[in-house]
Amino acid sequence: MKRLIHITLLLAILSSCSRSTLQPTDIRPGDLLFYSDQGGMNDAVRESTGQYSHVAMVESITTSKQGEDTIWIIDATQKRGVARRPMTRRIGGQRPYPDVYRLSVAIDTASVLTRARSFIGQPYDNAFLPDNGMMYCSELIEACYLDSANGKPLFEAKPMNWRDAQGRLPDYWIEHFNKLGIPIPEGVPGTNPTDLSQSPLLRRINTPTTN
Repeated sequence: MKRLIHITLLLAILSSCSRSTLQPTDIRPGDLLFYSDQGGMNDAVRESTGQYSHVAMVESITTSKQGEDTIWIIDATQKRGVARRPMTRRIGGQRPYPDVYRLSVAIDTASVLTRARSFIGQPYDNAFLPDNGMMYCSELIEACYLDSANGKPLFEAKPMNWRDAQGRLPDYWIEHFNKLGIPIPEGVPGTNPTDLSQSPLLRRINTPTTN
Protein backbone atom coordinates (compact mmCIF):
# COMPACT_ATOMS: atom_id res chain seq x y z
CA MET A 1 0.00 0.00 0.00
CA LYS A 2 2.82 2.40 0.94
CA ARG A 3 4.57 1.59 -2.35
CA LEU A 4 1.40 2.44 -4.27
CA ILE A 5 1.10 5.78 -2.46
CA HIS A 6 4.74 6.62 -3.24
CA ILE A 7 4.25 5.79 -6.92
CA THR A 8 1.09 7.91 -7.07
CA LEU A 9 2.86 10.88 -5.51
CA LEU A 10 5.79 10.53 -7.90
CA LEU A 11 3.49 10.45 -10.90
CA ALA A 12 1.68 13.55 -9.63
CA ILE A 13 4.98 15.43 -9.25
CA LEU A 14 6.18 14.41 -12.70
CA SER A 15 2.86 15.39 -14.22
CA SER A 16 3.04 18.80 -12.53
CA CYS A 17 6.58 19.36 -13.86
CA SER A 18 5.49 18.39 -17.34
CA ARG A 19 2.60 20.84 -17.30
CA SER A 20 4.85 23.72 -16.20
CA THR A 21 7.36 23.18 -19.02
CA LEU A 22 6.72 25.03 -22.28
CA GLN A 23 7.20 23.37 -25.64
CA PRO A 24 8.33 25.22 -28.78
CA THR A 25 4.75 25.07 -30.05
CA ASP A 26 3.69 27.21 -27.06
CA ILE A 27 5.97 30.05 -28.14
CA ARG A 28 4.85 32.78 -30.55
CA PRO A 29 6.75 35.29 -32.67
CA GLY A 30 6.98 38.51 -30.67
CA ASP A 31 7.35 36.76 -27.30
CA LEU A 32 10.24 37.91 -25.12
CA LEU A 33 12.80 35.57 -23.55
CA PHE A 34 14.48 36.73 -20.33
CA TYR A 35 17.73 35.12 -19.18
CA SER A 36 19.52 35.03 -15.82
CA ASP A 37 22.96 34.14 -17.13
CA GLN A 38 26.13 34.22 -15.05
CA GLY A 39 29.70 35.40 -15.52
CA GLY A 40 31.30 38.65 -16.66
CA MET A 41 28.90 41.36 -17.72
CA ASN A 42 25.91 39.17 -16.86
CA ASP A 43 26.83 39.24 -13.17
CA ALA A 44 27.38 43.00 -13.27
CA VAL A 45 24.02 43.63 -14.95
CA ARG A 46 22.17 41.56 -12.36
CA GLU A 47 24.14 43.16 -9.52
CA SER A 48 23.04 46.63 -10.64
CA THR A 49 19.53 45.97 -11.91
CA GLY A 50 18.02 42.74 -10.58
CA GLN A 51 17.00 39.28 -11.71
CA TYR A 52 17.69 39.23 -15.44
CA SER A 53 20.87 39.80 -17.43
CA HIS A 54 19.63 39.47 -21.03
CA VAL A 55 16.48 39.68 -23.15
CA ALA A 56 15.77 38.41 -26.67
CA MET A 57 12.71 38.36 -28.92
CA VAL A 58 11.26 35.34 -30.68
CA GLU A 59 11.39 35.90 -34.44
CA SER A 60 9.96 32.64 -35.78
CA ILE A 61 9.55 28.92 -35.16
CA THR A 62 10.48 26.55 -37.98
CA THR A 63 9.93 22.80 -38.29
CA SER A 64 12.39 20.53 -40.10
CA LYS A 65 11.46 17.57 -42.30
CA GLN A 66 12.31 15.40 -39.30
CA GLY A 67 9.68 17.23 -37.25
CA GLU A 68 12.18 19.10 -35.06
CA ASP A 69 11.22 22.64 -34.04
CA THR A 70 13.75 25.46 -34.00
CA ILE A 71 13.05 28.74 -32.22
CA TRP A 72 14.75 31.66 -33.98
CA ILE A 73 15.52 34.76 -31.97
CA ILE A 74 16.81 38.25 -32.64
CA ASP A 75 18.92 39.83 -29.92
CA ALA A 76 21.93 42.02 -29.25
CA THR A 77 24.99 40.42 -27.67
CA GLN A 78 28.62 41.43 -27.16
CA LYS A 79 29.73 38.52 -29.36
CA ARG A 80 27.41 39.02 -32.34
CA GLY A 81 25.93 42.51 -32.13
CA VAL A 82 22.34 42.44 -33.36
CA ALA A 83 21.79 39.05 -34.99
CA ARG A 84 19.20 36.45 -35.90
CA ARG A 85 20.11 33.02 -34.57
CA PRO A 86 18.59 29.76 -33.35
CA MET A 87 17.90 29.57 -29.65
CA THR A 88 20.46 27.10 -28.33
CA ARG A 89 18.79 26.32 -25.02
CA ARG A 90 15.51 24.47 -24.77
CA ILE A 91 12.45 25.91 -23.06
CA GLY A 92 12.08 24.32 -19.65
CA GLY A 93 14.14 21.51 -18.17
CA GLN A 94 17.49 22.07 -16.53
CA ARG A 95 18.43 25.63 -15.66
CA PRO A 96 19.48 28.03 -17.01
CA TYR A 97 16.54 28.50 -19.33
CA PRO A 98 14.67 31.62 -20.39
CA ASP A 99 11.53 32.93 -18.76
CA VAL A 100 8.96 33.64 -21.46
CA TYR A 101 6.82 36.78 -21.43
CA ARG A 102 4.09 37.91 -23.80
CA LEU A 103 2.50 41.29 -24.47
CA SER A 104 -0.85 41.60 -22.73
CA VAL A 105 -1.94 44.26 -25.25
CA ALA A 106 -2.53 43.90 -28.97
CA ILE A 107 0.53 44.70 -31.10
CA ASP A 108 1.42 44.58 -34.77
CA THR A 109 3.89 41.70 -34.45
CA ALA A 110 4.84 41.83 -38.14
CA SER A 111 5.93 45.46 -37.80
CA VAL A 112 7.88 44.68 -34.63
CA LEU A 113 9.80 41.92 -36.39
CA THR A 114 10.39 44.05 -39.49
CA ARG A 115 11.98 46.72 -37.30
CA ALA A 116 14.05 44.09 -35.51
CA ARG A 117 15.37 42.68 -38.78
CA SER A 118 16.32 46.20 -39.90
CA PHE A 119 18.76 46.44 -36.97
CA ILE A 120 20.55 43.16 -37.78
CA GLY A 121 24.24 43.85 -38.27
CA GLN A 122 24.47 46.78 -35.86
CA PRO A 123 27.33 46.42 -33.34
CA TYR A 124 26.76 45.88 -29.64
CA ASP A 125 26.50 49.09 -27.61
CA ASN A 126 29.15 48.69 -24.92
CA ALA A 127 28.71 52.37 -24.03
CA PHE A 128 24.98 51.90 -23.25
CA LEU A 129 24.15 55.28 -24.78
CA PRO A 130 21.04 56.21 -26.79
CA ASP A 131 20.99 57.00 -30.50
CA ASN A 132 24.61 56.08 -31.28
CA GLY A 133 24.08 53.54 -34.06
CA MET A 134 24.68 50.60 -31.71
CA MET A 135 22.34 48.43 -29.62
CA TYR A 136 22.38 46.62 -26.29
CA CYS A 137 19.81 43.91 -25.63
CA SER A 138 16.99 45.82 -23.94
CA GLU A 139 17.61 48.89 -26.11
CA LEU A 140 16.76 46.72 -29.12
CA ILE A 141 13.47 45.74 -27.50
CA GLU A 142 12.66 49.37 -26.72
CA ALA A 143 13.31 50.37 -30.35
CA CYS A 144 11.20 47.58 -31.85
CA TYR A 145 8.07 47.47 -29.69
CA LEU A 146 6.24 50.66 -30.58
CA ASP A 147 2.71 51.83 -29.90
CA SER A 148 0.93 51.62 -33.25
CA ALA A 149 -1.25 54.58 -32.27
CA ASN A 150 1.53 57.12 -31.71
CA GLY A 151 4.79 55.44 -32.69
CA LYS A 152 6.28 55.81 -29.21
CA PRO A 153 8.11 52.98 -27.42
CA LEU A 154 5.86 50.72 -25.37
CA PHE A 155 8.68 50.33 -22.84
CA GLU A 156 9.76 53.69 -21.47
CA ALA A 157 13.43 54.48 -20.88
CA LYS A 158 14.34 55.45 -17.31
CA PRO A 159 17.45 57.01 -15.71
CA MET A 160 19.96 54.15 -15.60
CA ASN A 161 21.46 52.91 -12.33
CA TRP A 162 24.85 51.18 -12.25
CA ARG A 163 25.16 50.75 -8.49
CA ASP A 164 24.48 47.65 -6.42
CA ALA A 165 21.96 47.35 -3.58
CA GLN A 166 24.45 48.99 -1.18
CA GLY A 167 24.97 51.96 -3.50
CA ARG A 168 28.45 50.88 -4.61
CA LEU A 169 29.70 50.82 -8.18
CA PRO A 170 30.76 47.26 -9.04
CA ASP A 171 34.41 46.96 -10.06
CA TYR A 172 33.30 45.47 -13.37
CA TRP A 173 31.61 48.72 -14.45
CA ILE A 174 34.48 50.91 -13.27
CA GLU A 175 36.95 48.88 -15.35
CA HIS A 176 34.55 48.56 -18.30
CA PHE A 177 33.99 52.29 -18.76
CA ASN A 178 37.61 53.16 -17.97
CA LYS A 179 38.62 50.97 -20.93
CA LEU A 180 36.14 52.83 -23.13
CA GLY A 181 37.47 56.16 -21.89
CA ILE A 182 34.01 57.51 -21.05
CA PRO A 183 32.21 58.27 -17.79
CA ILE A 184 29.73 55.76 -16.39
CA PRO A 185 26.35 56.84 -17.84
CA GLU A 186 24.66 57.09 -14.44
CA GLY A 187 21.23 58.68 -14.84
CA VAL A 188 21.28 58.56 -18.66
CA PRO A 189 17.91 57.35 -20.03
CA GLY A 190 18.00 53.64 -20.82
CA THR A 191 16.49 50.23 -20.20
CA ASN A 192 17.43 46.90 -18.65
CA PRO A 193 15.94 43.40 -18.83
CA THR A 194 14.61 43.32 -15.26
CA ASP A 195 12.76 46.64 -15.64
CA LEU A 196 11.27 45.42 -18.91
CA SER A 197 10.04 42.21 -17.30
CA GLN A 198 8.19 44.23 -14.66
CA SER A 199 6.18 46.21 -17.20
CA PRO A 200 2.40 45.92 -16.71
CA LEU A 201 2.21 45.35 -20.46
CA LEU A 202 3.87 41.93 -20.10
CA ARG A 203 2.70 38.69 -18.56
CA ARG A 204 4.83 35.66 -17.88
CA ILE A 205 3.57 32.52 -19.61
CA ASN A 206 5.84 29.84 -18.14
CA THR A 207 6.63 28.78 -14.61
CA PRO A 208 9.84 27.36 -13.14
CA THR A 209 10.23 23.60 -13.37
CA THR A 210 11.82 21.33 -10.79
CA ASN A 211 13.03 18.58 -13.12
